[in-house]
Amino acid sequence: MNDTDGARAAQRAREPAYLGISQIGELLADRRVSSVELCQSLLARYERLEPQLNAFISLSPERILSDARAAETELARGTVRGPLHGVPIAVKDSCWTKGERTTAGAMVMSDFVPDRDATVVARLRAAGAIIFGKTNLPEFAYGPVNSYHFGPTRNPWDLERFAGGSSMGSGAAVAAGVVPGAIGSDTTGSIRNPSTWAGVVGLKPTYGLVPLRGVTPLATSLDHVGPIARSAQDCALLLEAIAGYDRLDPTSVDRGVGRYVAGLERSVRSVRLGILRDLWSPLPDDLSRVLDNGLRVLGSLGVRSMDATVAAWDAAAEASHVLVRCEAAAQYRDLLKERGADFLPQVRERLEAGLATPAPDYLDAQRVGRRLRLELRELFKQVDVLALPARERTAPLMDAAGHRHDPEAGPRYAAPVNIAGLPALTIPCGFDDNGLPVGLQLVGRAWEEGTLLALAHQFQQITEWHRRHPPLPQPRTPLPISTTAAVQTT
Repeated sequence: MNDTDGARAAQRAREPAYLGISQIGELLADRRVSSVELCQSLLARYERLEPQLNAFISLSPERILSDARAAETELARGTVRGPLHGVPIAVKDSCWTKGERTTAGAMVMSDFVPDRDATVVARLRAAGAIIFGKTNLPEFAYGPVNSYHFGPTRNPWDLERFAGGSSMGSGAAVAAGVVPGAIGSDTTGSIRNPSTWAGVVGLKPTYGLVPLRGVTPLATSLDHVGPIARSAQDCALLLEAIAGYDRLDPTSVDRGVGRYVAGLERSVRSVRLGILRDLWSPLPDDLSRVLDNGLRVLGSLGVRSMDATVAAWDAAAEASHVLVRCEAAAQYRDLLKERGADFLPQVRERLEAGLATPAPDYLDAQRVGRRLRLELRELFKQVDVLALPARERTAPLMDAAGHRHDPEAGPRYAAPVNIAGLPALTIPCGFDDNGLPVGLQLVGRAWEEGTLLALAHQFQQITEWHRRHPPLPQPRTPLPISTTAAVQTT
């Protein structure tokens, strides 16, 4: 490395937009960086970029800086809660935050201020994380739709393009370097879709691993909550903080939390990868080439590949429409009756369609789900991980109001995994001919998030795609990082 390269590397290290959670945590714990200065720097970036992105619904600089000062005081006393202590993390605005409004993207909830935190938010706070604002989403996470109460979030890679499903604000905020990590929710792909189109890592955990209590529901049997970050390592750090049993949550499963960070370097040479090749057929040539190259990278890690099929896959994707609209309608029928005029027209139409759906249709959809789960259970006796595209295209164009220029292709690549309740993540694996991010999706057995994270982490150790950043104006707000750890005070 020459002097110029060294200077550029030093500048990148001082720019918080490019620091990962693990790096920030170490700098804060060693007191080489101030949590207050870090948050001030990211708040300045937010002020510069938010008018372009519209990634947040609400954000309180005063509360963020107050929390940062409290974290700084604890760290100065030698109290280190863990790798998230003092690290800013955004949360989707469907997650309840005590004393701060939670809209779930809906006008009917625009004044709702919870008296407690969602379990995931409480666990982030307990780990010392600073809640850095509430990110944008469609009404009740029922997306994608072509209108938004709080406006559309724009894709950092191209401001005229769609940012993805309902966790659009979380994906965009992470990709744009406003925060190093965020929390999203996923009912038919709403963590993985925006993560794919924003070029970051999104993890949907096993159903029951991360509690849903205090997260505004869409379809409870399909809803999942999980992390979004720029690296698999940072997703592992977030997952360790938010996973685990909640006895007050009927969807939560009493099962131990894995040591996801410690397992990132485990050997993956024995992993058997099943490639769902039939899902490659509708892909554009450039997308197919990028994904094939991603598979070759996995092969270089010693992963053994074979083709696989899931006969019930497409039927499950179709069944997801029925399951979501019926469960959402049951959840919001009273609110729809009382304040139907305040719902967005497309969401209201979907809820009304759910109320009008015959019970046999819902039972048929559940039967498809059982068939899918049985088939996957048998398939996972032959393979350890499934590989498939994260989406059928890169981020589509939209107009200024958020109307997509092409029809929605549906949940074919994501929703069956929600029905099965299995863990899945999407990882950046290259760019299409327009320079837009492409994501490869990996699906594992229930409770085997560690295998997916290890594969993704080692993939990222030998690739650079996740280190590329969107071509947004880069506000220079370098941190005064000390070259030696500060002496701890009492």
